Amino acid sequence: MAILTLAGVLVWGVFVGIVFSAIGAAGGILTSFGLITLFGVMDPNAVKPMTQIVVLATALIFVPGYLRRASAVVPLGLLLGGGGLVGAYVGSTLSSLYLSDMAQFRPLFGMLTLAIAAQIFWKLLAPGGAPLSAVPGTVKPVCTDLRAVTFRYAGRLYSVPTWSPLLAGALIAMTAAIFGVGGGFLLVPYMASLLHMPMYIIPATAAIAIIMSLAVSIGNFVYMGAPLDWTLLVPLALGAVIGAILGPQINKAMKNSVLQAAMGAIVLGIGIKYVLF
Repeated sequence: MAILTLAGVLVWGVFVGIVFSAIGAAGGILTSFGLITLFGVMDPNAVKPMTQIVVLATALIFVPGYLRRASAVVPLGLLLGGGGLVGAYVGSTLSSLYLSDMAQFRPLFGMLTLAIAAQIFWKLLAPGGAPLSAVPGTVKPVCTDLRAVTFRYAGRLYSVPTWSPLLAGALIAMTAAIFGVGGGFLLVPYMASLLHMPMYIIPATAAIAIIMSLAVSIGNFVYMGAPLDWTLLVPLALGAVIGAILGPQINKAMKNSVLQAAMGAIVLGIGIKYVLF
């Protein structure tokens, strides 16, 4: 690999790691965009597991930092991930068998990203729709049982019925595995819009679920014969790991609305690219 190409892969990986670790989403979308559009990988069944490996490596790096400052709802992440185990297997199997043509994959991927961008901006711009602006604090678990996960953050009490993250985790992981991404682009709106959680505690909570589902999805893609380009994958993952060290500090310093808007703008641009061009 030429030096300039190697540098470009590393820089893109750093960008992916910063965005994913700061927002909890768009890491897989950005990685897929880079592999397809910037680095010319034309086999969807190669793009999907390579993307998920980068997302997995990034998540493993930045989650401990959030856990140390008590900025993750661990039981909620585990429930989302538990549901995701089944969804990831089903989605990766369907994807390997029926979504292996790039001409079919690109526009579907683009439409998915446009739908997510529309949801994000609708929530931000609708009256009273911006995510909660809690100041950074610590998660205080209250109770976790068969009925609900209950926790307190920034003076507010949250209670999430157990069935909700299990079902959401399964559906999100299946969708993410079909498109070979991490699932944060759906997990973040689920937690921010439906559960009304502030962005400060969403990235690591989402990443816990993503780590669990990606372990299944990647293994299944590889088992079904997905080719991996290690000359691209290694520097891309290395750059993402570096970015993942920086992202949590950005998350802590920036406003909820800015983080949400940044994610929406990134996803919107990629969707337009793949649908119209």
